[in-house]
Amino acid sequence: VTARAQLATALNLPEAWVADRLLRLKQRYERAFCLTSRPGMGHFIDEPEEKRIILLANLLKKDPLLLPLPGITCENIERLHAACDKLNDFPLMRGEYLTSLILAVYALRNQLTTLWPECRQTSLKSIVEFGGIYLGNSAFSTLAGLLETQQQQAHLISTDAVISLLHSIPGVVALHIIDDRLVEDITGHLLRCVSAPIWVPEQRQNSMNNLKATWPAAFDMSLHFITQLRTQLNIPLFDSDLIGLYFACALERHQNERQPIILLSDQNAIATINQQAIERDVLNCRVIIARTPGEVSAISQEVEPLLIVNNSHYLLHDAVKNVLTIKNIITAAGTEQIKNHLATAFIRQQPERFFSSAGSFHYPNVPGDSWQHIIQQICSHLEAQHHITGDESQRICAREDDGENLIVNRLAIPHCWSEQERHFRGFFVTLGHSVQVNNEPVSHVLIACAAADARHELKIFSYLASVLCRHPAETITELADFDAFIRLLKQ
Repeated sequence: VTARAQLATALNLPEAWVADRLLRLKQRYERAFCLTSRPGMGHFIDEPEEKRIILLANLLKKDPLLLPLPGITCENIERLHAACDKLNDFPLMRGEYLTSLILAVYALRNQLTTLWPECRQTSLKSIVEFGGIYLGNSAFSTLAGLLETQQQQAHLISTDAVISLLHSIPGVVALHIIDDRLVEDITGHLLRCVSAPIWVPEQRQNSMNNLKATWPAAFDMSLHFITQLRTQLNIPLFDSDLIGLYFACALERHQNERQPIILLSDQNAIATINQQAIERDVLNCRVIIARTPGEVSAISQEVEPLLIVNNSHYLLHDAVKNVLTIKNIITAAGTEQIKNHLATAFIRQQPERFFSSAGSFHYPNVPGDSWQHIIQQICSHLEAQHHITGDESQRICAREDDGENLIVNRLAIPHCWSEQERHFRGFFVTLGHSVQVNNEPVSHVLIACAAADARHELKIFSYLASVLCRHPAETITELADFDAFIRLLKQ
């Protein structure tokens, strides 16, 4: 424990500067471990001994020479790492992780208080001695005890256990996404988490918000899954976002809807080549070839095309909507145009269908209002106006309490998956003052209710994210009302 003034002196930095960084450090890692302050003493990690060892091991994994440990040199570490790589007793733990764990126990060897059974693993003692490191009986027992605990926790993870947890997620069975690949991915991830816990998260170069906006149902399912996991198995977990990515991949694999596209082409060979190119590169589409504008009209009466690709010399009437003109043989750039158009056509044409002007309003929050209070008040207002149900209001509030809030470029999007037989409903709410949510500034709120089994509705989140991210944050902050928001969506 080091007082803040002493820390500032040791770092040769102003105390005010150090105080500001310590506050930010506390906010950044508050979900990974508990940082506590003691008056006159400073800040310290308030966790059990086992977790403090793992935290130090995480730091040493990034930089083995972070601490000046007596007798430890680059040569020691290289020999220890080489020996750990050859040890087969812990197949799910990489050699560099075992090396960092040994170094962490060595660093804390004189502060250990937990009593563990005597270490009887001769192979573990051999590699430590080979690395030129001396650990007493107590330190060896601590190291072996930690490794044994992790092994026991890993035994709780099986494909059957994961399948049982997956089936306990509300609404997931109806989506038909629980396949062997999903079970295998999540089981492997959990085994790695248990066998080599990482409580100091790696620094990500990019935010996960874009992915969460594209697949919000996946990240909501991951929150339910992780809650069940901690309740039923009580195992440590890091990189919980990856669970959401596994769900997103499963949702992507199981999108079997084939949307009709009309390809107007008067040249047989080019029509066939382009039909195959589109169906190969654009997922879940069915291309219907038309030779003349008359055939386009006739086909459109039987099926409602999501897009008409004019690949001919004909000029289509202005009344024909959703037309994309691409000449000659379609290239990769052309298929990208088709993908982008399909992903956004149904919302770009009529955003007022999904976003209600009647349910949008201004909420005059005051500085100091908590995020939970703001959301409760907004939901209560919408419920009183019969725009959302009491059940939807409770789900939205509970969803915001769970964390992993969806925020895209200063617009918070509290949402829920509705069982009502109505299409997507969005309500734009301007705030009187910006508020901090998960250490991000939020200027306005968009309450959204969507049906998880209506897959086209999930694209609305993706379209929102793409539109919002195209503009500077100041543009989002300055949105004055619902009409300004709709104009933004139509740009």
